[in-house]
Amino acid sequence: MIDLLTEQLKAHREYKAFALVTLVKTQGATPRSVGSKMMVFSDGSTRGTIGGGVLEKQVVADALLCLRDRSKALKEYENRAEEADSPCGGTITVYMEADETAPHLVVCGAGHVGGALIKLASMLKYHVTAIDTRNTEMIAENVKQADNFIHVENFHEGIEALDFAPGAYYLVSTYGHTQDGEALAAVLKKEPAYIGMMGSPVKIQTIFNDLRKKGFEEEQLTFIHTPVGLNIGGEDPPEIALSILSEIQMIRYHGNAQSMRDISL
Repeated sequence: MIDLLTEQLKAHREYKAFALVTLVKTQGATPRSVGSKMMVFSDGSTRGTIGGGVLEKQVVADALLCLRDRSKALKEYENRAEEADSPCGGTITVYMEADETAPHLVVCGAGHVGGALIKLASMLKYHVTAIDTRNTEMIAENVKQADNFIHVENFHEGIEALDFAPGAYYLVSTYGHTQDGEALAAVLKKEPAYIGMMGSPVKIQTIFNDLRKKGFEEEQLTFIHTPVGLNIGGEDPPEIALSILSEIQMIRYHGNAQSMRDISL
């Protein structure tokens, strides 16, 4: 139990979502007792066990659905001895629920838009990391609501050296084409859930051509959301930030940006 609690704390520190499965009832011969727990991560890996075998594979599959839908479920499973190649039969009942840690938002460049995004994201309980080459004094107002501010000498080398867990959301919004390209090249190696980059068509094409020369594949480039954000209107930095965060929320919750009025019709 202590080891599993340690794993849960570790997952929270690394912003890794998981489904927690608890064995709440058993009937007949079962390999594990009531109270046994298992963590199921989005890649299907697990920590702990509720018995192993074919039955546990079924539970993992359902736990992944709970994690995807951010839901809870109480389910009963029959452990047929002949299917499991085991003398254990009987049934088990498990309670599973998604345990989603605060999503990690990394803002590469804390200028006007980046600063506005930090403020909005903090209201929605994102864990926000701001990264910039500029000293804190220059962007103090923009980063004061970030959970962490990391000063780097160079965006590429600085971001590449950071040990961020997979699944973070990234916005690249630095103060120049060269710096955006540096940041983007590092972010593409981080297994992100989302990458957004501000830019005009000319800027995007220039940076993408440079990335191709560095060996990045088209599939990686098409993953980047640029021009960034949803088309909801507005040109001021807070309005652009709202557009970007709306897109991030859409990706996070598997939405489609459709009007709720149209959905209800």
